[in-house]
Amino acid sequence: MEHLSSEQEQIDQLKRWWKENGKSLVLGLVLGIGGLAGYRYWDASETAKAQSASQNYELFLQLATEQQTDDARTTGTAIIENYAGSTYARLSALLLAKIEVESGNVDAAKALLETLVTSKDDSEIDVIARTRLARIALSAGDTAAANTWLSQIPTNDDNTRFAELRADVMSAEGDKNGARTMYLQALAQAQSLGLERGAIQLKLDNLGQSSASD
Repeated sequence: MEHLSSEQEQIDQLKRWWKENGKSLVLGLVLGIGGLAGYRYWDASETAKAQSASQNYELFLQLATEQQTDDARTTGTAIIENYAGSTYARLSALLLAKIEVESGNVDAAKALLETLVTSKDDSEIDVIARTRLARIALSAGDTAAANTWLSQIPTNDDNTRFAELRADVMSAEGDKNGARTMYLQALAQAQSLGLERGAIQLKLDNLGQSSASD
């Protein structure tokens, strides 16, 4: 009997504990399960979103390659708006800026590129955007602005790939010796990478012979 009494006491204690804590325990389990389900839904949603962005970006590239400018512009703009902050959005902005320049919409191109350099989400995309802004400024005859954009690119060995652009700016400023040095550097790099060198060589030839007065 003593054993039964003790067992009944334990049951009664369990009932009291359940009455006091059962609801909160169930709520905790529900929240825990709900949180897990919510995370899985979020994870699946993000995966689906990334896949959608990838598919739309591939379509954008195809339209741009086929020079379907209007459709490419619509698709690129949609990617930027719907996947803001993603790499696909930033890459789309770069390509869309190129399309705008080729279409003569320089201001639209500048607006896209300036958005990229202010976000600084991707250092490589930031660098490319700055070089393209420098090219736009140079084409407008604004060498000061071109130099400003180039000066904002971090200095490292990789930036020798912009030697031709730096030479173009120096040539526009009348610094023939500086331009010659940069064009020679650009030629050497093009050769090492197996790239076409004719355009760079032509620019170098157009500078004429070096002279002390340059």
